[in-house]
Amino acid sequence: MGGSTSMRCKTVLLLMTILAATATHADEPAKATNRDDGLELVTITGTRVAPRSAIESLEPIDVISKDAIDQTGSAELVETLASLVPAFSVQTLPALDATIFVRPARLRNLSPDQTLVLLNGKRMHRSAMMMNPSYGSAFQAPDLDQVPNSALKTVDVLREGAAAQYGSDAIAGVINLNLDDSPGFRAFAQYGSQFKGDGAGPRAGLRAGVKSDESFAAVTLEYSDAGYTSRSVQSTNAAASQAAFPSLSFPNPDVNWGKPSRQATRLSLTSGMTIGDASLYAFGTYGSGKGVGDFNYRGPVGNYASLFKPTTAFPGWTLLSVYPAGFTPHFGSKDEDMSLVVGAKGALGDVKLDLSVGTGNNRINYVMTNSINASLGPKSPTSFDDGTVKQDEMNINLDGSLPLTASENAAVLAFGAEYRREKFTIQPGEEASYTFGPGAYGTPALSCCSSGFPGYAPVNAGTWSQRSEAAYVNLFSRVTNAWSVDAAARYENFSTFGNSLTFKLSNRLELTEGFALRGTISSGFRAPTPAQTYSEGLSQFLPSAAASITTTGRFSPIGPVAALLNQRPGVNIKPLQAEKSRNYSLGATWDAGNGFQSTVDLYRIDIRNRLNTSTSYVLTAAENTALTALKIPNLQNIYSANFLQNDYDTQTQGVDFVASYGAMVGSGRLTVTGAISVIDTEITGGSRALNPYAKKMTEDSLPKQRATVSAAYKFDRFEVTLRGRHYGEWSDWTDTFPNSAAPGATYPTFAPQVFSAVNFLDLVVNVDLLERTKLRIGGENILDRYPDKAKWQTFRGLVYSRNSPYSTDGGYYYARVEFSF
Repeated sequence: MGGSTSMRCKTVLLLMTILAATATHADEPAKATNRDDGLELVTITGTRVAPRSAIESLEPIDVISKDAIDQTGSAELVETLASLVPAFSVQTLPALDATIFVRPARLRNLSPDQTLVLLNGKRMHRSAMMMNPSYGSAFQAPDLDQVPNSALKTVDVLREGAAAQYGSDAIAGVINLNLDDSPGFRAFAQYGSQFKGDGAGPRAGLRAGVKSDESFAAVTLEYSDAGYTSRSVQSTNAAASQAAFPSLSFPNPDVNWGKPSRQATRLSLTSGMTIGDASLYAFGTYGSGKGVGDFNYRGPVGNYASLFKPTTAFPGWTLLSVYPAGFTPHFGSKDEDMSLVVGAKGALGDVKLDLSVGTGNNRINYVMTNSINASLGPKSPTSFDDGTVKQDEMNINLDGSLPLTASENAAVLAFGAEYRREKFTIQPGEEASYTFGPGAYGTPALSCCSSGFPGYAPVNAGTWSQRSEAAYVNLFSRVTNAWSVDAAARYENFSTFGNSLTFKLSNRLELTEGFALRGTISSGFRAPTPAQTYSEGLSQFLPSAAASITTTGRFSPIGPVAALLNQRPGVNIKPLQAEKSRNYSLGATWDAGNGFQSTVDLYRIDIRNRLNTSTSYVLTAAENTALTALKIPNLQNIYSANFLQNDYDTQTQGVDFVASYGAMVGSGRLTVTGAISVIDTEITGGSRALNPYAKKMTEDSLPKQRATVSAAYKFDRFEVTLRGRHYGEWSDWTDTFPNSAAPGATYPTFAPQVFSAVNFLDLVVNVDLLERTKLRIGGENILDRYPDKAKWQTFRGLVYSRNSPYSTDGGYYYARVEFSF
């Protein structure tokens, strides 16, 4: 570990030296004015007092400008942030159920739900999808892609724990999406495609804003449509089926390993008006989208051959009559998302008050096409409604601030209270998606349910909720002209697990003009959601034709199955508690006064009681009899049960370095920015510390180093931006587990594939065609670079790892025309 840490430090120092040298030898430093980079843009995220720039902040924060957002081609906000902020990452995860549509986005390599997301400073609701990756955890986070990129003025990424100010989830940091409220009209039309020709589609949007002395309103509408991508070859099952049935035409490739096809319409609104000494405001978003991705191919030869065999239940019928060349199930998602916040601001004497009520909901309906419920035989449909999940939230906030000195921002006491309520619902799918038909009792038996993604059955359905109440105080003081202190404390009580008390203390000391030290120590927490506490992820199967339908899967840790198993000696299944954290950071900021600015921050995050899936418990006949006696639906014939539990601890250490330089060079303006994020996570306790497979997968499955360097030169009617992105090496452990091998394949036990570091280059050229018309031509990964090929998954048709932390689709280009008035 010492050697790798030394190398990371050298990398940071090298970039600092290069940028500092650039600043030192600039030809015209005196002309470094009209800055518009992330270190100069102001923000209120992480503070309850006056706005301040990132270079003046007591805590590390990135402020992403509207121009930087516009210099990317993606319609998905998670991809935009991942290309601009090294500490932020997102994965594609093809064929991993619903995660292909709501992708895991991480700050500092921590869990997606350990980052708080705000919209205009107010908490954003979660997605209805509780993600269940193959490695056992389950997390539920907001879907950032519901907010249109073109609606944003800035995005603040606070890289610091902030639970004492904002409450649950703010362990890794806070992402605040600020809607653009400026006047004017803007429209754009874009078309983009991968270099290979797939993933192609249009994107278009329009924005209109009006403003007067007393009011403002702005609305944004954006539409995007992108086809699927595929970097695949024919699987061994399809190739074997082709050899067995040479007269038929089998798909090649048979699975599209890549991004799903996606269509989305996103709308945002922000507005406000002044009435006397008070002001009213309202803002919100609406989104509707759909997408389709592939699951593994099912062919008459290979792993799924049993589906195609004749059975006594349906004489004269086999699945070959429906799919003679096999089939690839298509998994679809239809989502609808809405949020609305209304509020009023005013003052009582010297006390400024902000009262708001916010509501948000997310609804996802899952569908299967090109599928089958084989147990229904010839009566089975090939398309299924698999059911719906919903997340509903309501927040009521009262925030206040009181200046304690004659100078308004020298000392300020902020305070507030919050009431939150959230609800999670699972609605069952159509009966054919989960039922056991006659074929399940035939010889041989045919599998039940919609192939690929079984529908939610009544055994899964339900509605669960929780509420919380909170109060906080936040004191900011500019003790001297050089020394500032910010302290906060928050008490929160949850109906499900009890209370939490968190604190935060930040300091900033300016040692000389332009150079300052800053540091923070804080505690934080993440409350388990109703979906994690109450919902149950159950599946049913038929052990034999003579047996009864049997249930297995994840049960609630506070349900009757957990209570029964707790009667066993040595078993202790506990109700879920909050994940708790302790954050430490120490950093420095430097404004050289000649256009060069930089920040460097060291940090450590200790997290206790992280969620993990427990071991599976096989129930005895006596235990099943006891459950049956309770006469509770769905508690008969349980084969095995597992539970979410507070199970393990981690320590994450790292360093973030950000620098920028801007000056007039020749006849134009040059802006150079660089950022490096070094992250190292270790498991320090719990069951994963004892399991080498789970331990290494948690510690090494994401790059420990990421960096971006960009240079933008603007002159006359042109602007050219060149951006380099670096991703360090990482290891893929998920396909090294012995049980995941295909028949006849051999894997080295616990020997991962280590993927080499990669570098991508992006280019954007902007041309002002007319006074109000602009043309953007851009390319991402313009050198068409691909990562190492995957070794262990070729039998599925995979060429590149499905767990890659960056795109494996090669280069992407786009052209966009913009009109503004």
